[in-house]
Order: sequence, then structure tokens, then C-alpha cells
Amino acid sequence: MIDLKYIAVEGLVKSGKTKLARILAEEFKARLFLDNAANPFLNDYYGSVSSGSNPMALKTQLIYLINRFNQQLEMKQKDLFQKTMVSNYIFYKDGIYAHTVLNDEDLDIYKRILGIFAEKVHPCSLVVYLQTSFAEMLQRIHKQGSEHEKRAPTDYWREIFEAYNYYFFNYKLSPLLVVNVEKIDFNSRKDIDGLIQEIRNHKKGSSYYAPA
Repeated sequence: MIDLKYIAVEGLVKSGKTKLARILAEEFKARLFLDNAANPFLNDYYGSVSSGSNPMALKTQLIYLINRFNQQLEMKQKDLFQKTMVSNYIFYKDGIYAHTVLNDEDLDIYKRILGIFAEKVHPCSLVVYLQTSFAEMLQRIHKQGSEHEKRAPTDYWREIFEAYNYYFFNYKLSPLLVVNVEKIDFNSRKDIDGLIQEIRNHKKGSSYYAPA
């Protein structure tokens, strides 16, 4: 088993990241860090998603990057006093979007800044990646998503879906537990207990959990 000092929950849109992060924080008596979603450019970003070039993409991604970096610094300070931490994102999630929505010139700028920040981020003990099918992801967006998310074209979400799967298929930065959440009810104690057992027993490397 691994030392679960910092558990990061990641996943596709509306996969249940925040719900599970709250559950794990309570279970492990951990300090909870939630992604700061405030972004003054987000409305304009989604308004330009359907166009061939999104002029707000770089500004939007950099604001997210800065917000998450500042929180990473806070995590490092709290780490001196807190046994376990849980977050509902990984620092590098923004890079998944950046590689999808930025043109080559803007991506180069983004990657230079990311490289400077990455040297100071808090390493994850375990990443729990919540996986769904593309059809399930769209269904959840239409049912639970914001108005901006609902209006974004299907092609946009297809690119994000494929980028996430590609990223985590090749993920090597920390131990990884991929969880198929389509048959998991986060309100069911039985389902939660089964998942927590998988987390507690996880060893180095990557593994896949799909309850029957």
C-alpha cells in the first residue's frame, strides 16, 4: 500500500469529482481543497467555443493555471501541519484543456509558464480518475451542467473527452486508480465502502476499478 498523504480526484465533466472528494476528506479526516472555478473570462470563452479560433482561450487557461498554482502553494504550507489532503482536481488538468483549445503559438506561451509553476506543485500520493463513456458524459452535462456547458457544441466535448482519456492512459506522475463511475452511486454506503477499500489497498502504478 502507499502513504495517502495527498489524494487528488480527477475526471470528466460532471463525473462526481467534488462529491467524491468531500466523501474522502471526511473518511480520511483530511483537509479538503476545492478547485477555484472563478474566472472572469469564462463567459466569453464559452461564447467563442464554436468558432474556429477562440481569442479568450489563453487568458482563460492562464487564470485557471494561476488560481490552481496559488492553491498548490497553500497546500505545501498546510502540509506541515495536516496529515492528509484531498482535492477535486490535479494541477495539470488545465494542461489537458490547453492542449485541446490553444493554437500552437498560445500553447507555447502557456507551456513556458506551466513549466515554471510545475517545479513547485505538491506531488500527489494517489490520483483517482473518474471515468465515464462519452454518451454518459453528455447525458450528465445536459442534466447537471451549467448553461454554458450545455450550449457548448458536441464536437468540443468530444475533443475534451478524448484528451482526458489520452492523458490518463499515459499518466505516470503518481499512482493512479481509474474508476468507472457509471455503476457507482456516491449516495450508497456500500458503493462508497467498496471504492474506499480499493483506494486504501492501492499499490504503486495504475489499476482499474469497475464494480459489477
